[in-house]
Amino acid sequence: MTFRRVLRAWDRFLFEPVSPVPLGVYRACLGALVLTGALVLVTEANNLYTETGILPLADALKYAPPPRIDVLALLPPGLGWVYVFFGVFLVAALCLTVGFMTRSANVLVFVGLASLHHRNPVILNGGDTILRLSSFYLMFAPAGAAFSVDRWLRVRRHAEPAGPPAPVAPWAQRLIQMQLALAYLATVHWKLAGHTWVDGTAVYYATRLREFDRFPVPFLFEYRPALRLMTWGTLVLEFSLATLVWFRDLRYPVLLAGLLLHVGLDYSMNIPLFQWTMLSIYVLFIDPRDLRRAAEWLARWRARRRRERAPAPAVAAGAASR
Repeated sequence: MTFRRVLRAWDRFLFEPVSPVPLGVYRACLGALVLTGALVLVTEANNLYTETGILPLADALKYAPPPRIDVLALLPPGLGWVYVFFGVFLVAALCLTVGFMTRSANVLVFVGLASLHHRNPVILNGGDTILRLSSFYLMFAPAGAAFSVDRWLRVRRHAEPAGPPAPVAPWAQRLIQMQLALAYLATVHWKLAGHTWVDGTAVYYATRLREFDRFPVPFLFEYRPALRLMTWGTLVLEFSLATLVWFRDLRYPVLLAGLLLHVGLDYSMNIPLFQWTMLSIYVLFIDPRDLRRAAEWLARWRARRRRERAPAPAVAAGAASR
């Protein structure tokens, strides 16, 4: 009976319909991250993705041997074709962000990400891997069911009713969530395999990697007790983000602590888009009712701001008479 209860709970976890709103918000976040990264990379396209750049195709094959997805390797040589690739990729990322032709755009985004990553894997960080895997899982999700141009068009054509979108099976969303938890768990595992995280000195060394410097860190990082507390606290928090985040009563405190951790890392270390890639997945853990309440509060705040900016009726009438 216990085994059957576990199977039923697992079945509910993967397939019991839930609101697609968090998934729609996450799709927009993922699309915006891909779009931002692509706009940065296209400025260095000649250096990063051509035969005259830092990594010719023959050398790239040593780092990422077949089988692989690499549209760039199939294109004729020349910078012009690389720009054509980026043009299609940028349009697909924009469509994914706004949720227009969502599934087709998602497929193009995944193929584009895989092509860029396989063509030049030496410039990647862990966030790039998470982004690529998430875009793969998202292809199988109804990512355009909410917060999208596709849904707006369906409602306008009366293909589906207005109001809250219909619940959907969340199994693809769950895979993205589990991937994030697995990433945190693997991080803790590898950190415990070294001595600096165990003896409490890892944060000291991490904050002195000059190639990653962004903004100066507080003087607190000069004191051994504080460094040990932050080092061990990071391990506890990352383990919590892999485990305790699944418990509803603990979820928001754990996510808030993770938010503070990643914002702090983004302030102190220049690892492009990594922190925001991780944080974007937090949206999938938020209760849709809380997202709706946040959207309603924002709408009320904007309406109040508009009323405050608007001139008083008497003043407006006097101005009109003059």
